Parts: sequence; structure tokens; C-alpha cells
Amino acid sequence: ATFTTALENAARQTLAGIGAELEWTVSGRPRALSPDVENVLLRVCQEALTNTAKHASAHRVSVALFYERRVVRLTVRDDGCGFRVDPSYRSYAGHWGLLGMRERVEQVHGTLRVMSEDGQGTEVWLAVPYR
Repeated sequence: ATFTTALENAARQTLAGIGAELEWTVSGRPRALSPDVENVLLRVCQEALTNTAKHASAHRVSVALFYERRVVRLTVRDDGCGFRVDPSYRSYAGHWGLLGMRERVEQVHGTLRVMSEDGQGTEVWLAVPYR
């Protein structure tokens, strides 16, 4: 299976338990990614969706993969309850260590942002340059 298919399947599996609707988008022309980049995208996507499933009470979740000119970009957005983001990323809404996610992303020279506010849902944004 291609990476995009694997990512979509993982997203659907992670959300299967909560009955949230998944909106899946891929844009741009898919490019070959190194296995470590694929692994980071997959893990961040799964972690973000696991957090959504556990904590967000979301109805709709959108996962989008963009193959851009210089980077591959992934966004995971939900319409759940949101939370206050610790600027140092030490705690991720008092649960899973966002720091681990960020460290993993930095190993492949990527950038990770998490945007959320109470009552406003959450967006996890990730961009990794092509080698």
C-alpha cells in the first residue's frame, strides 16, 4: 500500500471507536518520503487522533496531507473541546507528552505546532522538508 493509503487507514482505525466523522484530504503530487519521515508523520497523526479520541469529544476530524514544493505538511484538526496549550509543550492538555512528538519531528528537521483554545477545537500542524 502507498504511504497515503497507510496513513488514511491508520487515521480511520484510530478514530473508529469514537464515531467522529473523518474528513481525509490529500493534495499535491505524492512524492517518495524516507521511511523515517513516513514514520514521524504516521506517529504524530496517530498520537494527535488518539488524544482527540480520548479527550476532545469531537464530532468532526479533518486530516490533510499536502505535498508542497519543499515540504510535506500534515494537519490534524478537530472540533472538540480544545485546551490551553502549554507554550513549552511539556504537557499536552495534562496528558501525552507533546514534547516527545516535537522531538521526533525535529529529528527529521521538521516543525510542529499545536494550536488550541478551550472550546475551540485543536489543530496539530506539521511540516517536514524533503531530503
